[in-house]
Amino acid sequence: MLRVTGGHKQAFEGLRKRALDGETRLAVFDGRNTGIKTEVSVEMPWSRVEETIMKIVVIGGTGLIGSKLVNKLREHGHEAIAASPNSGVNTLTGEGLAEALKGASVVVDVSNSPSWEDAAVLKFFETSTRNLLSCEAAAGVGHHVALSVVGTDRLSESGYFRAKIAQEKLIKESPIPYSIVHATQFFEFLKGLADTSFDGEKVRLPPVLFQPMAADDVATAVGRIAAGQPVNGMVEIGGPEQFRLDELVRRRLASLKDPREVIADPNALYSGAKISEKTLVPGNNARLGETRFETWLTQPAAQIPSAHSQPTQEAKVTQLLSKDLTNLPGKEGLMITVEYPPGSSDPIHRHNAYGFIYLLEGSIVMQVRGGKETTLTPGQTFYEGPDDVHVVGRNASQTKPAKFVVFFVKDKSAPVLVPAN
Repeated sequence: MLRVTGGHKQAFEGLRKRALDGETRLAVFDGRNTGIKTEVSVEMPWSRVEETIMKIVVIGGTGLIGSKLVNKLREHGHEAIAASPNSGVNTLTGEGLAEALKGASVVVDVSNSPSWEDAAVLKFFETSTRNLLSCEAAAGVGHHVALSVVGTDRLSESGYFRAKIAQEKLIKESPIPYSIVHATQFFEFLKGLADTSFDGEKVRLPPVLFQPMAADDVATAVGRIAAGQPVNGMVEIGGPEQFRLDELVRRRLASLKDPREVIADPNALYSGAKISEKTLVPGNNARLGETRFETWLTQPAAQIPSAHSQPTQEAKVTQLLSKDLTNLPGKEGLMITVEYPPGSSDPIHRHNAYGFIYLLEGSIVMQVRGGKETTLTPGQTFYEGPDDVHVVGRNASQTKPAKFVVFFVKDKSAPVLVPAN
């Protein structure tokens, strides 16, 4: 892809030809006769880059980005290994890691913490990253690639982003050559963002600038970086368009016929942090994906928000009580009721909280990952912890509603619900 900013694009056809012939560079031209100073960024299409075939291990290789990345790397002839707890590779415990990394040239870490509770997420990224870097050094890995988030260094009020900052620090201090990819939010998680910003009545979001991108474009960009030389620094990637955060989430919910009202609230937090106008947008030298939001809406991924099925009808959530737990610093108790319409179901998610469920009426089906599917009737209870991923939550009936009450013990800064893979 050839990107020209400023000046007159027709002046650079020669540079385009040189790019297609295999030359990539950053050039600055000073148009002394015209007074124009123009910066040209030339980026080779991945399909035209000559690559050495390598073994590339993708940590988190079965998730949304990881699965796409593995497929793209294989299409380019690489031996791409999808490593995750499901395949017997656990970066937190170290199980299967040394074996998976034997003969690997590159390791790409696109994994995420199963819990966003402050202490748990910090433990995950610090422990898993240390284990990874140690095993990479032993295996002779020559390039560590990590997927992170645009604005991470500006979001230190958030426990999650403090953990990402700690992860990046470990990578930078390691002797292993590296590339850190800072990506903007994904289109696929816009509905999940609405869910985490829903207070039981309205979706409240700060009206800041936002430049999300398609997950497929994220995987393409990460794949190109993984197949190239380490930059020993950070690369930013983002979408081709800027929006206001509240505006785009409002448009996404409208495309799903989700009736929830989105409110522009300058005081609303983002992942527990106060953000400014440009916290979530990349810099001028970011590599931009090609997929525009309206184009993405026509693709299959848009019909499956957060990579999971859209419920036939939305559950209604009503907040009953919120109370600081003074004997547990930083914690709060939150009580809500949830009403499932007939046939309603939830996407896969987690709560990063201790959750206690009591069924009031109807019948519901609940299951956490690794546990058994349980059908509840009125008066029965269900529990899930902060590390549990809620894989099944639905009304057992297609004709009758169901209602239950939930009591959470959670971090005050943490969202009550987070999309999960």
